[in-house]
Amino acid sequence: MGKETRFRGREWIIQIAVAVAYALAYCAIRPFSDAHWSLTSGLRFACLLLIPYRYWFALAIGEAVPLAYSVFQGAGLFGVVTASIWSVPPVAIAMPIVWFCRSRLALFPAQRVVDMKALLICALVTSLLWATITYVGYLTATDPTMHVSLIMFAGVFVGSYVAILTIATWPLFLRVARNGRSIREMMVEATNSPLTSDTVFCALPALMVIAFLSAKLDASSAVVMQMSLFIPVAWLTLKYGWRGAAASGPFAVACVCVLTLSVPDPVVIQAQYFVAFAVTFLFAMGARITSQLHAQQQERLSVDKALSVAQQVLHQGELRMRQASAQLDLVGGTVSLAHGRILRNVQRFLTADERAILARDAAQTKDRIYGLAESFHPVAWRERGLPAALKETIGRVLDEAGIAYSFEMGGRGLSQLSPALHQAIYRVACEAIAQVCTQLTCSQVTLVLRGGKLYGRRWAALRVMGINDETDVGRLARRIALSGNIAAKLGVNPNQAPSLTAQAELFDGIVHAKRSAMYGSVSALLYDAQYLRTAERSQAHQTQLWVR
Repeated sequence: MGKETRFRGREWIIQIAVAVAYALAYCAIRPFSDAHWSLTSGLRFACLLLIPYRYWFALAIGEAVPLAYSVFQGAGLFGVVTASIWSVPPVAIAMPIVWFCRSRLALFPAQRVVDMKALLICALVTSLLWATITYVGYLTATDPTMHVSLIMFAGVFVGSYVAILTIATWPLFLRVARNGRSIREMMVEATNSPLTSDTVFCALPALMVIAFLSAKLDASSAVVMQMSLFIPVAWLTLKYGWRGAAASGPFAVACVCVLTLSVPDPVVIQAQYFVAFAVTFLFAMGARITSQLHAQQQERLSVDKALSVAQQVLHQGELRMRQASAQLDLVGGTVSLAHGRILRNVQRFLTADERAILARDAAQTKDRIYGLAESFHPVAWRERGLPAALKETIGRVLDEAGIAYSFEMGGRGLSQLSPALHQAIYRVACEAIAQVCTQLTCSQVTLVLRGGKLYGRRWAALRVMGINDETDVGRLARRIALSGNIAAKLGVNPNQAPSLTAQAELFDGIVHAKRSAMYGSVSALLYDAQYLRTAERSQAHQTQLWVR
C-alpha cells in the first residue's frame, strides 16, 4: 500500500510539473505570436505529438489558466460569449484529432519513423479546427469596429498551419534522431554533421542577405525577394531530404513573417498562402527524397552484407587451403622418410640403375607434393608473411621458367590491411602474372605493390608488367616450354578468365589490362572491406532519418 501511494504521489508531481512547464512556455512564447505566424499553435501541436497521452490533461490545465486570464481581460471589448469561446484551451480541442492521427493513421509507424502524410493531414485538420473556433469567436464579438470577413479566417488558418509545420519539426527531428543517445552525444554529432555546416555557413547567410534586400526594396520587388527565400531551403531539401527542410525551413518562414505585416489584407494573405504552399511542398518533396535515400541505403546494406558474406567465404576457403597445404607438407615429409627406409631395406636386392630410378621417383613424388602444397598456400606466406610469398614463391616459379623477376613494395599501411585483403592481393598477383605470361612470352616480369589510405579507406594497388626481350633468344625455347606450367604452379586455372575481375570487384576494386607486341601489364586496385563498411555505416548514420 505504501509503495502504491508513493507511486501515485510521484505521478501527481509529474502532472503538476508538466502543467507548470507548459504554462511557462506558453506565457513566454505568446507575446511573439500573432495571427500570421501563430507560435503558440506550433507549441501546442509539438507537445501533443511528443508527450504521452497520460499527460494531456496537464497540458490542458497548463494552457487553460493563462489563456482564461488573458481572454477575460478583454471580455468587455469582445463580449462574454466570445471570451467564453476563446477561453476553451485549443490544445484540448485538438486532442481528438492528434490522437486519431497517432493511433489510427500511424503517424509514428516505428520509433525512428515519421509518416509525413499523416503529419500533414493532422496539421491541416488541426489548423482548420482552430481557425474555425477563432472565426466563430469573431462572429459573436460585440465590438462594433470589428469587420469580420473570410480573409480573417484564411489568415488565422494559414498562420496556424505554417507555424505547426515549422515549429513542430525541430522537436520531431530531435525525437527521431536521438535513438537513446545523450544530449551531449547528439550535440557532438550535430557539430560534425555536414547538414549543420551547410545550414550555418550557406543557408543562413543567404537567407539574411535576401531578407535584408527585401526590406530595402519596394513592395512589388519585395514580394519576389520573399519568394526567393525558399531557394536555400529547397537546396538543402534536395541534398538532405526531410532533414534539410526541417533544419532551414523555420528560418525562411521567420524571415517571411518578420517582413510581412500582420493585417487582414488580401496581399498579405496571398504571401501567407505562398509560404504555406512552399513549406508543404518542401516537406513533401523532402519526405519523398528521404524515402528514396532510405531505399538506396537498404540496397547498399544488402549489397554490403552479400559482399561481407562472400569475403568471409573466401577467407574461410583460404584458411582451409592453408591447412591443406600444411598437411600436404607433412605428408610429403612422411612419404620421403618412407621411401628412404624402403630404399635402404631393398637396395641390396636392386641394381644400381634400379636404385637410381627408385630414388628419382621418390624425389619427383616429394617435389610434386611440395609443389601442390605451394600452389595451395606457400610456406613463405605462412612463415614470413605476404611480402615473402610475393617475392620468394612467385620468384622461384618464374626463375624455374627462365624469367627474370623483380618485386617492389612501397606506400604505407599494407601491414594493417585485413587478412582477407592480404589473401586477395596474393591471388590477384598470381592471376595477373599467369595472365601476362600466357599472353606474352616474357623474359622479365615486375610486380609493384603500393598501399595507402584515402577518405578513411585503406587501399592496395598492384601492377604486373611483362616484357618480351627479343634479343634474349638463348632461353626463348625454355620459356616457351615452361610458361604453360606457371599458372598451375601458382594455383591458377588459366581457363577462368573472369576470375581476376571477380576477385577485384569483391573488394570494390577495378582491373585494367594493357597489351602490345613487346609489353603487357595488368593493374588492380583493391579496397579494404572493413574500412569500407565503416565508412558506409558512418555515411548512413548521417543521413538516417527515414520518412515514409
